[in-house]
Amino acid sequence: MSDTDYTSETDDASETEVVMERYDDDYLEIKGQSDILNRMYKDKLSNLEEQLRQLDEGIHPDYVRRIETFEKECQDRLILNEAYLAYETERIEKEFISEQQAALRDFEERKIELKKSLIADLEEKKKIAESERFSLELNSDSVETKTSITRKLRRRQNDPVPVPEKRKRGLPTQLNYLLDERDINDDLKALTKVISNR
Repeated sequence: MSDTDYTSETDDASETEVVMERYDDDYLEIKGQSDILNRMYKDKLSNLEEQLRQLDEGIHPDYVRRIETFEKECQDRLILNEAYLAYETERIEKEFISEQQAALRDFEERKIELKKSLIADLEEKKKIAESERFSLELNSDSVETKTSITRKLRRRQNDPVPVPEKRKRGLPTQLNYLLDERDINDDLKALTKVISNR
């Protein structure tokens, strides 16, 4: 074996040793980092487990702080809602009372108006009825027929006893018609019955 071969072998061996040392160093470094990572993992895991336990028990600081914030917001909203409800209730009651008073005023006004119109209608009908009665009285008095005086003959023996004649009044010849035709006919029938019953 020559020197060059030996030196190349030693160079190869020294290179191998250097590489091995590097691997050993990297391994040790990685192992050290791995141990650190394992410890960090275990610490983190234990920390998370502790936080989970605190959450289950309801004593986790973030959870408690947020619950307190939500409860305060809830109380504030409840107070605002109660105030708004009271305000709306009062407003609606006032509106109801004012509408009720307006409806009562309107009812009273319409009632008075209806009374006045009914009284006016009745007064008008009363005037018409009085004028019709007056015109009928005038017409019936002026047109009343007088029976002519007749002589009475002696009664013969076999003749029946005469029945005294009933007076018949004549119907008026001129009327002022203020009613429609049907009402006039009804009135005439009623007058005829009254006259015939006398």
